Formats: sequence, structure tokens, C-alpha cells
Amino acid sequence: MNIRQLDTSDIPRLTLIAQRGLEFDEINEALIREKTIGAHDRIPDLGLVAEVTGRAMGFVQGAMGKGSDNHTMAYIRMIVVDRAWRNKGVAAALLAQIEQKFRAHGAKTVSTMDCPQNYFMPGIDFRYTEAICFFQKHGYAFHRENHNLLCNISVEAYPDLNARIAALEKDNIEIRRASLGDEEEVFRLLADNWPGWRDEAVCAFTNNPVSLHIARYEGKTVAFSAFQGNNKSLSWFGPMGTLPILRGKGIGGILLQLCLCDLASHGWRTAIIPWVGPVRFYQRMCGARMDRCFWVYRKDI
Repeated sequence: MNIRQLDTSDIPRLTLIAQRGLEFDEINEALIREKTIGAHDRIPDLGLVAEVTGRAMGFVQGAMGKGSDNHTMAYIRMIVVDRAWRNKGVAAALLAQIEQKFRAHGAKTVSTMDCPQNYFMPGIDFRYTEAICFFQKHGYAFHRENHNLLCNISVEAYPDLNARIAALEKDNIEIRRASLGDEEEVFRLLADNWPGWRDEAVCAFTNNPVSLHIARYEGKTVAFSAFQGNNKSLSWFGPMGTLPILRGKGIGGILLQLCLCDLASHGWRTAIIPWVGPVRFYQRMCGARMDRCFWVYRKDI
């Protein structure tokens, strides 16, 4: 077995490995590229491929970030091994190598998949029993649980949307799709209130049309909602936020529904709302229901 750095030519093979190995996930080449070679936060030596007789049989992609106490964190964004080569030391070799590289980059703790920027999933789907057992075996301890919601969407779902937007105009609240000229203002809003969401907003601004809607009041952006800023080839909603002073006016619900209508216009019939905190809000605003549960494991290194 040989472990080497991941490169562009690996993407088709790694996609096939992930499609065969991650039965609860929707995998395509665009997604694997986004999480590996095309990641905007890519550090080249944190993408590794395990070859057996010259053929890729597994891969791991890592990322770096900051923990809540501002110490350097490492994240395993993805790790997948070909089904035919499981329980043969491939995953263990990849994990040992990536942990060594994390230490070289100054990491004190490794977390499984819940990297705030460009994450694949917010943890390990608890149904991947082998993965749960693998990380436990290698010294990782349960840290927290995260959830995704799912909701049905259609372009006709909210017939009163334009009327509600017009009603807010009477209070000098403007709601519209963001343009490239709004980037600086949106990024300032995020920096002051939700700095961890900047990367997703940056990606939303690269979509055409921009996949981010905003609310403005008294000359400032006070709320936003985005989609396909992460996992761009899937029907991925979020993030979104409204300044506390303007909550309770229905702004967040409108921004959410605008994004869901956009997703529906692209041909999607369901939207994924990931890593959810306010479950009740989404249940009320779009009939979202609990879908997937993820467990995050962490280890000090």
C-alpha cells in the first residue's frame, strides 16, 4: 500500500469509491471535487489517497480551522475506503497519516466532519456503524449530535410572498436578491455577527444568479438567507440570519421561502436544511421535518 497526495486525476475514481461506500449520501463528481481538489480552503498535503497495486482504494480529506476557544482545530472532512478493502488497514493508515499532518500544521484537536467551512456533512451519520466503531477504536470520543431537516418545495408554495414583501416596504424594509455590489456589506454583517458563515456566503456570491437574498433597513443589510453555498450540486439551504432588533417581523421566513422557491425553480422537489438549531422555526415556515442525525467525534492529538 502506498499513500500519496490527492490530485485532480483521482476525482472519478474517488467519486466511485464514495458512491459505493456512502449509501446514505448522494455523491457526484462535482461534490467530490468541491470537498477535495477544488476546496477554497484547500491545503494540498491534507488530501491523501491510499493505493493498492497502483489503484486508489481509499482517501481522506482534511481541513484546518479554529475551535471555540480560538485554538487550532483540524477536521476530517471525508474519509472513505473501497468496500472490498475495508478491515484491511487502509483506513487506519490514512488516519495515521492525516493525524501526523494535522500535528505538523499545529492542530491540538481533530474533529470528524463538522468543519464550519465547506463541510460535507455535520458529523457522521449514525447509521454508518463501521465508521462509528472505527473512530471509537482509534481514540475518538463522542462530542455532540447534529441534525438535518428536509422539506418539500415548489415554486407555487408561497403565493402571498410578493404581498408580504410589499407590506414590509411600508416599514422601509427592502427584500431582494443580492447582487455582486452587496458583497462588502453582507460580509461586514457576517463579520460582526456570524463570522463562521462567511465561506458559504462567498460561494453563494459565485453562483449565477447569486444564491443569496437580503433584507435592508435604513441603508444597511440586516438579514440574509442563502442556498448552495455549500454542497453546491445538492439542494442545500443555508445559512441565514436576521439581526435581533428586526426579528419578529417575518423577514427570516420570507428570505427562507425565497431561497426554497429558487431551489424549486432549478428542478428540486425537496430541500436539505443542514446543521439545524431552530427546528421549530423551519417547521412553521416551510413544514420541514427531522431527517438525518449525525454524531461528531473528537480526539486530542
